[in-house]
Amino acid sequence: MEDILPAEDTEAEPRNLPLFKSSMWCEERRLRTFQHWPDSNPVSAPDLAKAGFFFLGPGDRVQCFCCGGILRSWEAGDVPMLEHLKFFPSCRFACGKEVGNEQALSLQEQEMLPIRDILDCVDGQIFSLLQRLDTEETALPSHPEYPEMRMEEMRLATFHNWPPYNEMYPEQLARAGFFYTGHGDTVKCFYCDGTMRDWMLGDDPWKEHAKWFPRCEFLLQSKGRAFVTRVQETSFNPQEPLGDSWSRDEQEPSAIQVYADPAPRDSGTSGLKEEAQAECSDEPAGPMLSTEDQLRRLQAERMCKVCMDKDVSVVFVPCGHLVACAECAPNLRRCPICRASIRGSVRTFLS
Repeated sequence: MEDILPAEDTEAEPRNLPLFKSSMWCEERRLRTFQHWPDSNPVSAPDLAKAGFFFLGPGDRVQCFCCGGILRSWEAGDVPMLEHLKFFPSCRFACGKEVGNEQALSLQEQEMLPIRDILDCVDGQIFSLLQRLDTEETALPSHPEYPEMRMEEMRLATFHNWPPYNEMYPEQLARAGFFYTGHGDTVKCFYCDGTMRDWMLGDDPWKEHAKWFPRCEFLLQSKGRAFVTRVQETSFNPQEPLGDSWSRDEQEPSAIQVYADPAPRDSGTSGLKEEAQAECSDEPAGPMLSTEDQLRRLQAERMCKVCMDKDVSVVFVPCGHLVACAECAPNLRRCPICRASIRGSVRTFLS
């Protein structure tokens, strides 16, 4: 076992935030980073995630979300938490202090969750991202998803290979909280993790930010709630069906219908509510599904509809459909459910 980044060096660096990587404060999220953890490694990914580490790579390099310490060369018999304390004794998380860590549920705790409550998380594969700001009840995040990008200068530095033909100026995007991902014209907000792409002439980054991610705390602090509310009111007409607000582009006929509904639908006229009503009316009332059937249905709903392997984890904006995993979503230009143009995306973590 050896350390790469000593704790003393980590603490010597000036940091305005209490955590080195606040986006990894959740144990479940840290565990998700170990998808490519070497199978031959003698230390298990769950034990590393529980000890505060997320996978960094290459090899078996891991990093603490709290102190930023990096360890590698794990050997048989190593206990992650003890190694954490050995090399980084001043880490507040390793010392047992309260830093906001959220532990993952055990298998027993997960089995105790009501099946109906789990199904409600993904039922219909539709999340409403077009709600008015004053009707949203979800709490705002207390920390930015990418604290290392909190300075505008750092965000601007990511645009060194920004496409020269693009109409948007990097300075405008960086000022509005976005940094460049390095793919096409895709940018991310450092605070809310909202993703935007396909920028057009005349787009205002602040307005687009307020239009699709109205709960972003950085946005609210920078522009004020009145600005966000005004953008929401002018962008979405409550009297119009949601289907008309999915995209500026002309809607194309849906290539995939939810639950393989054989009945054709008119493009651009049927919204989310109409689809949900159609699904309910097409299915005759029957006896309640057994627990095994409910679990099979849950597994099918959580499966990525592109690779049919990993779990869905990306909600498309503006349509709000949840159908792809993090690996497949960046390759899609249109939602496979409604064929609406994808202007952005939001990562989700299903329990």
